Amino acid sequence: MIWTALVRGGALLTFAHGAITLIEKAFAEDVLPHRIYNTVDLARILGMDRRQALDLVDGGDIKGLKVDGNYRILGSSIWEYMKK
Repeated sequence: MIWTALVRGGALLTFAHGAITLIEKAFAEDVLPHRIYNTVDLARILGMDRRQALDLVDGGDIKGLKVDGNYRILGSSIWEYMKK
């Protein structure tokens, strides 16, 4: 009885781990070097707040071009920052 519960519990944990891995892969975003991103995308990719992402672009750590009051960031600039 105890062994059955342990085996079922292990199977449940294995299933949960697989499901979480699948969800992470489905929502993972690859940074494409020729794609143009905005600061919301940048914040999501780097796992930070939008304000922090704006500070990175304003400070020149990540190259971006301001168009109509919003930054446009080339994917290759994000790659360069991530390599540092």
